[in-house]
Amino acid sequence: MSYIFFYENYDIFKTEQLCANLYKLMEMILIAKHIKKTLVLPNFYFTPRNNELIYKNNKLEIDRIELIDIRNIIDINKLSETCNFISINDYFMINKQIDKIKTILVSKPNDDLPFNNNKYHTIYGTINVNDKLDIDYSSINILNHITKFQDYDNIIIHNYNRMGNPLWYKSNHDNYKIIRNSLKFNSFFYEKISNVELDFQNTLLVHWRRGDFLLSQGDEEETREYYKRYNQLNQIENISKNIILRCLENNINNVFLLTNETDENEINKLSSVLNGFNINLNTYSNSIDNNYLKYLINDVCGIMIGSKCKYQLHGFGSYDRMSQFGRWIIEENLENKLYFVE
Repeated sequence: MSYIFFYENYDIFKTEQLCANLYKLMEMILIAKHIKKTLVLPNFYFTPRNNELIYKNNKLEIDRIELIDIRNIIDINKLSETCNFISINDYFMINKQIDKIKTILVSKPNDDLPFNNNKYHTIYGTINVNDKLDIDYSSINILNHITKFQDYDNIIIHNYNRMGNPLWYKSNHDNYKIIRNSLKFNSFFYEKISNVELDFQNTLLVHWRRGDFLLSQGDEEETREYYKRYNQLNQIENISKNIILRCLENNINNVFLLTNETDENEINKLSSVLNGFNINLNTYSNSIDNNYLKYLINDVCGIMIGSKCKYQLHGFGSYDRMSQFGRWIIEENLENKLYFVE
């Protein structure tokens, strides 16, 4: 059996979000399938941003990092229909037991590599390396290079720091659909939402994203304009107009709100405006619990409940640029759905 192991120096300002990590996992699966390797199933760093502290201190606040085993979230049996995988612990056990695994370490040029005396160092242990190659790969373009290394028993990809929505769904749609459908949350979460009572056919899901772009100025004019426009449309006077419009157009009087807004006054203002139009606001979670596990459970359950709503309102921008959290909701259950991206 041969393996591919993705390991990176995590940038917690970018990769602490659950759905960003899940989309990255999709690309890891695609690459592993492409070269017929067993994927070392990654652990992910996860911790919520605290928007309340962002408002107060004008800087990104992440209290700590929690390392989670993705097998505790997704349905492993479903994933096994699409991808061969192994846990990190089992992978390192194999590397200890077998001395002559032919291994290549692939990294971007000028990476800060934890590499010394032909040993690659990680937080899980060390791996003996036969060959090291610097290659200027980016995102999914690594597929153009990776087939060169198929004769190696073990491929390590260092610092695969892929971010943003996956655009390969356009050029590789069949594989995208297969891989996306193989990543489903496990039975624990289905049990958690089993008692939720909502008329999903007559409820507008609203994903009200708050705090995300307050600090980021972007590195291009187009991006700066996008952030500016997004923040404008996310103000209560604008988001409420958008909600009211969609409810009136579709004869809906019930809203299911998913938000990371931490200010109860903001939630109450929005509720008051909507009540004036006989629109009932149901808020699933409007505060960040300091317990990262409770936050994670709320996040996953919110995705699963929201995906059942026929009508959905997500953030400003195209499908390619929208929130990865919102996009994961849309893709979780594509049947009988009408979504708006404004």
